[in-house]
Amino acid sequence: MKQSGKENSLFDYSLNIWNINDFRMSGVGEKSRFHGAVRHFRKCLKWSRQRIVRGFADCDIWNLDHHIQHLMPAMLQHLKDNRNGSPSILGENYTNEDGILVNDTCHAEWDRILDRMIFLWRESDESTCSKKNPYEKKHWKASNDFHKKYGMFGRKLMTIEEQERANKGGGCVVHFMSELPEYREIYAKYRRADERLSKYRSNCKNEAIDMLKKYFDVLWD
Repeated sequence: MKQSGKENSLFDYSLNIWNINDFRMSGVGEKSRFHGAVRHFRKCLKWSRQRIVRGFADCDIWNLDHHIQHLMPAMLQHLKDNRNGSPSILGENYTNEDGILVNDTCHAEWDRILDRMIFLWRESDESTCSKKNPYEKKHWKASNDFHKKYGMFGRKLMTIEEQERANKGGGCVVHFMSELPEYREIYAKYRRADERLSKYRSNCKNEAIDMLKKYFDVLWD
């Protein structure tokens, strides 16, 4: 069946086991990128067989929450674009000019409901959410600057006592950029924005699940 342009635009390639980006990353850290790609190819064969036999692959459950957040909007979009009808519980019955009782308003209502569910599932995941942290770039730049100046986990900020305790096996004390005045403002702005985004995504997730419960029995074609 030919897919619509809209469906293709929302297709999530991370759901595809044979994802080209995964093949590109498979050689990172390997002595041979070719051997890394071969090993990943074998894993893909295994995962593909698992999906055929049992309906899901091991890679699907590594981050099951994110997999569901990507799978649900993709399936709902396909249902919306390719369905043959709409739930009769929606819309309103009326008598047309031929005196026949009909209900064709259910289609537009079902479209709106599906669109809302698709939107909410996509918004619930950080990687597909339309809202981004406005301080992301500045925070990333400040974080890189902090690590260059003070080392990973702020090791150069450790006091003599902390260093001696770490050398004796007492554990390494981690220092954060928020401890320094030069980074405190951007860190605080980033954290506040991140907390608001987390709350927004959580609200979207909760509403998506509530809608899933409400319309669960009519999610068929």
